[in-house]
Amino acid sequence: MSQPVHGRFDMWQSIATIDVERAREICARLELRGRSEDEVAARSAYLDLIGVVPGERVLDVGCGSGVVTRAVDRRIAPNGMAVGLDPSPALLTVARELAEQEGVGELVDLREGDARSLPFGDGEFDVVLAVTSLSHIPAGEQAIPELVRVARFGGRVGVFDRDTDSLIIAHPDRDITRRIVTSFSDQQSMDGWLARRLLGRLTEVGLQDVHVRAFTSIERDASSFFALGALRAAETAVQAGVITEEEHQRWIDALREEQAAGRFIVGLTHLFVWGTRPG
Repeated sequence: MSQPVHGRFDMWQSIATIDVERAREICARLELRGRSEDEVAARSAYLDLIGVVPGERVLDVGCGSGVVTRAVDRRIAPNGMAVGLDPSPALLTVARELAEQEGVGELVDLREGDARSLPFGDGEFDVVLAVTSLSHIPAGEQAIPELVRVARFGGRVGVFDRDTDSLIIAHPDRDITRRIVTSFSDQQSMDGWLARRLLGRLTEVGLQDVHVRAFTSIERDASSFFALGALRAAETAVQAGVITEEEHQRWIDALREEQAAGRFIVGLTHLFVWGTRPG
């Protein structure tokens, strides 16, 4: 039996070729997510868990708009370095602008590159992070040995990624909602189940003291990142042939009623898995 094709509607698989105008739209979306209360708390927590401290050299793989890179900068100041890597020159252009606007440009170094073949030497970093990036990369697990390679002996490696089957949408129609969630899980990430395998993968590549922690972001605002994501998930389900146009409209109408009545919540669970390179 042939394996199902995943990630057909994952926008990130072609991110390297977007223009700056499109990059600004995407970065605005990433910044919206980055400002949400649960996301701020999760980011603070996983940077605490992996132990980013002043003076360290930290790599953020798949940095996007630079939300995590800038948060790292505030921790490694005054004499550390936060290096953000992304395959998209356009995203890096916007990320540089945002770093300069926040006054962190001096300690932020943004570079173009592929997570599966990192353009760095062995052991260059005290901490290596990949945040919501590997699940969007074709064969993203190939990046894991690279993350370890560029960490120094005794350095730490951490991956924070979404578990796509965990999408939470408060909606009265279970059948259509379940089909939308399944379509989202299979088609809007190249590998929506990568996070579930991270504990095993990081252990297999030789990291020690490997731990896992779950973080769930919940939002109620109809204009929030995950609420807008739920709308995109429903559109993807139509594109994938999982629901009909009529079902889509009926589902949207009911969603609006939930929002108007104050019953709406939406969210997603992410897993953070981290460990130490021995030596």
